[in-house]
Amino acid sequence: MKKILLLIFACLALGLVATGCGGDDEADSGGSSADQPAETAAEEPSADAGPAKDAVEVSMEGIAFEPSEVTVKTGGTVTWTNNESVGHDVTKGDGPGPDFSSGDPGAMAEGDTFEQTFDMAGEIAYVCTVHPNMTGTVTVE
Repeated sequence: MKKILLLIFACLALGLVATGCGGDDEADSGGSSADQPAETAAEEPSADAGPAKDAVEVSMEGIAFEPSEVTVKTGGTVTWTNNESVGHDVTKGDGPGPDFSSGDPGAMAEGDTFEQTFDMAGEIAYVCTVHPNMTGTVTVE
């Protein structure tokens, strides 16, 4: 019962935070998209989706990977950072190269990072196993 109440409270708190942040984003950007609170983080990922880079950063916030799709050069590195109080993990779903995982489900606490280097070209799908709808893709060129 305590877990259910804690989950309900966490969802309500997240909803309040998302509602407050959504209004600020629209006022700052003039857009109507549901960007994450840090506007610079929303702008940088669109560049990541373009030309491949040596290093890319992905934020975990709003129970989502931001950006959810990134492109790195072969031998490039992706760094994931948990920017919320909810525990997350990063686990490879499918694609070329070896399997990878940031550790136990939900083990990445707020402020924790996980880094993975990609040595094989292709498209790699990954997921937060705690939140199965929280998915992302790394394209390695």
